[in-house]
Amino acid sequence: MKNIVLSVCLFFSFLTVGTSQFSFGAGAQLIFDGSVFGVQGKALYEINDTWRAAGAFTYHLEDFFDWTLDLDAQYKAVEVSDNFDIAPLAGLSISRFSAFGFGTTGTGINLGAFLSFGGDNLNFYVEPKLRIGDGGDGLIVSGGVLF
Repeated sequence: MKNIVLSVCLFFSFLTVGTSQFSFGAGAQLIFDGSVFGVQGKALYEINDTWRAAGAFTYHLEDFFDWTLDLDAQYKAVEVSDNFDIAPLAGLSISRFSAFGFGTTGTGINLGAFLSFGGDNLNFYVEPKLRIGDGGDGLIVSGGVLF
């Protein structure tokens, strides 16, 4: 599993070479089913005017949930103004669970929306989504800042 996480991180880092279409961010995530809280690192890549690729790594501050890796595609459907847009998203979630020294990995599907607002250099985001599958079902809300 460490190889998968490392491969995804390297993939997103290679996308940054020579492009200004890449954003990094930091935030927090709350899983409402069980009230699991985590800290999150996020990366966005602007593919074109309507599509974005997003990756997030969340480290959960709970004993039973270790981490989650989210890989999502976002369609920029509604641009309310120059500083606010709404993008429906769909993607894959990989989670690591552990208890009493034993661990297992689960996968799930993400369905939700990405709301972004702010200026040219600093954007804030809120990302409510529903995770379906064995990767921690339920409503998940993330929020943070992108640079």
